[in-house]
Amino acid sequence: MSTPTPGGESQSTTADIGEAKKQALHYLKFRARSSTEMRQYLSRKGYQPPIQEKVVGWLQELGYIDDLQFSLQWIENRCRTNPRGERRLVLELRQKGIRQPIIDEAMIRFRETVNETELAYELAANRVKAYHRDDQNTKRRKLISYLERRGFRMNDIRQVIDQVLEE
Repeated sequence: MSTPTPGGESQSTTADIGEAKKQALHYLKFRARSSTEMRQYLSRKGYQPPIQEKVVGWLQELGYIDDLQFSLQWIENRCRTNPRGERRLVLELRQKGIRQPIIDEAMIRFRETVNETELAYELAANRVKAYHRDDQNTKRRKLISYLERRGFRMNDIRQVIDQVLEE
């Protein structure tokens, strides 16, 4: 039987929390994580929800987990390394467990800092080179599919494709 600590927790629970904190910090070494990702990680490691919540709360207090900051970093990284349109970014953030109000705030900032049409143009201009042997209709179809999969809006896609194919 474990003895309670001054905070009302048993010594084994305190030890579990300490070990969970160590594992959580190790998990954060590689990249920022959302609070949901951290809970899932701790769950896979066998920690019960009360311990998960304590550890995630502790990390949030320290500023190591912040879902809005995580979302903004995710978007910035995507725009730099593997550009995506707003629709795809929203989907990816949902998959990371980010709540809708935070996604909405991140998308407002995305729209303020990124010209999605220019981003789509850059992607299409680079991609069309791979289709140099195809006829115009095939190029158009392939570019539409490519940009749609990346989450760009159809208005931007049409505008960009017309411009790229004219060049």
